[in-house]
Amino acid sequence: MTALANPSPFEAALEADFTARSATSEAQAAAFDRFAKMRLPNRRIEGWKWSDMNAALRSVEPGAAADIDVKPSPFADLGALEFRIINGRIELPDEPVSEGLRYGVVNPVATISELETHPIASLNVALARKALGFEVSDDVAFERPVVIRHINNGNGFSFAQTMMRISPGARLRLIEIYEGEGAGFYSHLCHMVVRDGAELRRAVWQDVGENRIVNGICAAKIDEKAVFQNTGISTGSRLSRHECHAHFWAPGSSASINSAALLSGERHSDFTTDTQFRAEGCAVSQLHKGVARDRARNVFQGKFHVFREAQKTDAKMTANALLLSEGAEANHKPELEIYADDVECAHGSTVGALDDDALFYLRQRGLDEAAARALLIEAFVGEVVEKFEDEALREIFAARVAEWLEQ
Repeated sequence: MTALANPSPFEAALEADFTARSATSEAQAAAFDRFAKMRLPNRRIEGWKWSDMNAALRSVEPGAAADIDVKPSPFADLGALEFRIINGRIELPDEPVSEGLRYGVVNPVATISELETHPIASLNVALARKALGFEVSDDVAFERPVVIRHINNGNGFSFAQTMMRISPGARLRLIEIYEGEGAGFYSHLCHMVVRDGAELRRAVWQDVGENRIVNGICAAKIDEKAVFQNTGISTGSRLSRHECHAHFWAPGSSASINSAALLSGERHSDFTTDTQFRAEGCAVSQLHKGVARDRARNVFQGKFHVFREAQKTDAKMTANALLLSEGAEANHKPELEIYADDVECAHGSTVGALDDDALFYLRQRGLDEAAARALLIEAFVGEVVEKFEDEALREIFAARVAEWLEQ
């Protein structure tokens, strides 16, 4: 094992946790060696220049997680199949396994080759103790939504993995919730395979304490004529970063990748995506909306990488931000890297304030200034909320957005 040179107190605690284990796999040892060479990402690394993980974790004191009083999920009324990952510990539903599903707690695995240069993914592989394995069988349309609750309290750090396979012709709705208080760090690494003709619709809601540090990584392999929808909304934290790595390996598949950040105080939200096209005739639409007030920071980084063999790719990316205070900040970096010559790819980015004419129009119709501003912000974020195809889910997310506007 490669030892860390001049580690920070937090890095020293990570190293001590790894070396204290009675047994580690070859993949875990290799992952920690990679991390020891890369270390925690900082602002000198291009992809992390607005989300300095090293600086955020430098002052975090390693400590124990706190006890948690688990309250009902905001999505409880949907009749979901609920899994919980509490400070890295995986809890399965207390009910018989439904026909067409297989799931259980399994050993963690190595990550995909594209993420081996990702320091937090390597750290997760090294330190995750267990993973949630989940599979939907061929042609099974599982009607109940599946909820994974990531619940973390107190200080310290925790790591977990999910491995999910949506078999050919199967369909699944997945909801992931990030919740908890305290000043700890949580890393979740999710590997997904969406097989031929399958559909996976994933929703993410994050509403954690202002001092938490979160990194969620979703790596999805999308096969022929498969459909992948990924929509996340976050209220940020001290540093929150959600990544979506969607890789198209077979022709005729499609994806919708959407995100929104609702930020106040000094909260930080980073949505980073890397979409790779390696087959013909795939289509992606991507939309990001960020709202920041006070001294909050909204970060969006999106990249379309179209390989030479991915002719007839259709990919569109839009990122828009609203800044409600002079101290608020928005950093956008949309990218296209195209090696095919028969494609339709485009991206756009805007940053601005609320429209004075629209505010004046609403004020003239009897709304006070606060109500008029809230209505315009709700409409702005509503374009992302409307991406949820399930009406009940759309209403829950709309209600959460309205709650944030009332704060």
